[in-house]
Amino acid sequence: MPRPRGSGIKIVHKKLADGSVREYRYLKPTPVHTPAVPATMAQLCEAYLASAKYKKTLAPNTQEFYRRIIDRIRADWGALAMTDIKPSDIQSIKDVWQDQPAKANGMLAVLSILFNFGIRNNLCVSNPAAHPSRLPAPKRTQIWQRDDEERVLAVFRPRLRLAFHLLLYTLQRPSDVLDMRRDRVTERNGRLFIALKQAKTGALIDVPVHAALAPHLRARLNETFGGSLLVPSPKGKVWSRRNFSRAWDHDLAIANDRMAEELQARGLSEEEVQSELKARHKQRRDLRRTGIVRLAEAGATTPQIAAISGHSIDYCQRIVDTYLPRRTEVALSGIEAWERGRVAGVAYTEFRKPIGN
Repeated sequence: MPRPRGSGIKIVHKKLADGSVREYRYLKPTPVHTPAVPATMAQLCEAYLASAKYKKTLAPNTQEFYRRIIDRIRADWGALAMTDIKPSDIQSIKDVWQDQPAKANGMLAVLSILFNFGIRNNLCVSNPAAHPSRLPAPKRTQIWQRDDEERVLAVFRPRLRLAFHLLLYTLQRPSDVLDMRRDRVTERNGRLFIALKQAKTGALIDVPVHAALAPHLRARLNETFGGSLLVPSPKGKVWSRRNFSRAWDHDLAIANDRMAEELQARGLSEEEVQSELKARHKQRRDLRRTGIVRLAEAGATTPQIAAISGHSIDYCQRIVDTYLPRRTEVALSGIEAWERGRVAGVAYTEFRKPIGN
């Protein structure tokens, strides 16, 4: 049986000139194994996508988010040798995507995850994306205006119209809206409720249905086709975020084209039309924020809003503090509430006759 080769003490016996034998002891260093490095970034991406780390530990939405970025990395850098990627190359991403900081930061984060995965699995020896500073990404504060809401809903296909109302009036994320089920809708004392478990937080919520959403929801419940989902894909299955986004953007483009025609008919130049469209552009994710703002404007408390949206009370308060400050509508409702209290009390000093007169 061959002697095992490893680190430790190596003993060597040497015969001297006088016939005696001397023993020498050497410390054998631990051998350094050079990892088998994949030739290209594409191979690292494929190894990560095939791993249990990606398939079993990430939520479906996170998987889809990572997959979109990894597809972009493979398209741009797939043919490059991993050893050729330097920290300066990682930093250059910020220059290319400086106008889209969220995308730049997402790509930087996923690159760091890929290289860390490679190191842990003996696929690479260093992470050039370990310490890139992030681009400052300003928080979105946009909310939908009611006229933009009406012009978009006038064009949207029925399924997207229902999705729009669900996003706005339930304060839920798109992924949770797309997973809402017909059998989770109940009616109690004349009001509909939608029960769901949020994919991101795991929170169990029973959302009361707003009166503006109720007729659209009842119409969907009365349909005998479309499967168990409230907002199914054209094939009756759960709508992937990518395909849902494409359908949404398609119908939104139609609404924008109609608005552009109306603006041009008023005499606006092409540059003015594009500027107006850009100023009025809103995203799907803005609907959740819009619902929170409208609730706060209506006088709902932070705990009430959090009970609907599923946020913690502290986090919900930060949302309100970020998106609601100094809005004219809030100030006006405060003054009106103050005036109602003044009229009801009629006990203010300015309404009293001075004592002794």
